[in-house]
Amino acid sequence: MVPVNRPPRLDPPRVRRRPVPAFKRWFGRGKRRAGYYRLRDGLRNRLREPGFRRALRSTDVFLVGHPKSGNTWLAYMLAVFLSDDREGGVNLYNVGDYVPFVHGRDHEIAAWGHLPDPRVFRNEYPRYPHRYPGTVYLVRDPRAVLVSFWHMFATMFDDHETTLSRFVNGYLSGGTPFDAWHRHLRRWDRQVATALQRVEDGERVCVVRYEDLVADREGALRRVAHFVGVLPAGDVPAGTSEGLSRSVARGSFEAMRELERRRGAEAYAGRARGDGRFIRRGQAEGWRDEMDPADAARIEAAFGPVMERAGYLV
Repeated sequence: MVPVNRPPRLDPPRVRRRPVPAFKRWFGRGKRRAGYYRLRDGLRNRLREPGFRRALRSTDVFLVGHPKSGNTWLAYMLAVFLSDDREGGVNLYNVGDYVPFVHGRDHEIAAWGHLPDPRVFRNEYPRYPHRYPGTVYLVRDPRAVLVSFWHMFATMFDDHETTLSRFVNGYLSGGTPFDAWHRHLRRWDRQVATALQRVEDGERVCVVRYEDLVADREGALRRVAHFVGVLPAGDVPAGTSEGLSRSVARGSFEAMRELERRRGAEAYAGRARGDGRFIRRGQAEGWRDEMDPADAARIEAAFGPVMERAGYLV
């Protein structure tokens, strides 16, 4: 079965989402503090793990990373390469047909039995990471992550009142908007520390820095494709080299911006129109133009040791 090249849906008019009532926020915080969600998710994970293990293949690779770390960017280039897409059938709207996302629902890989080996899945909320045959972990400077995440939040919810400073504060404290939106997301420092520890423990994990993707897109994609098992070591056959070059070219930010303009983007389907764009700047140091130094300092204070391990503080 070949993945379906779905036409993009037209997004509805932007409508401000109603705020969550105060009593619901209070009740939700109480449930989190009491450990309700942790217990519930733990039970679900135990019940679903056998199905996940039955559907798992030894060649499967999981693309993991904090939101706004380049996950969709790398997934798009991999989708073009894995499918040998010469006609432009893969785009930012249907990329999930080729590199499916199973965020927090690992057992749903069972629905993708028609994909050929090796399969690559995206998962921002991995449930059984130590079961993964291979993991590509994307890491990006958390200061840049939070700026991009803030823009995404503003676009998805048409929210132009929440400042970046308030957004950073909510992220660090677990308050608004993260007491409702992405409430199960692990903080950047905890995610990255776990990935680095898995590398030290000898697990099959390939850590890729967003900044390396920006600096050398082809080199980073070669490394990932070799890890996935679709690119041989040493000399690359002519046909494979052509496919790699095609994927790299289509992964430029100029090409992806134009593609999003024409076909849309999966993350914003049915949510926002107008000035918001999923593909924004693609700059490694762009956060310096938008983030107040005091907010950057708060992030550095909270994530300092892990930022040092990942090479973001010297």
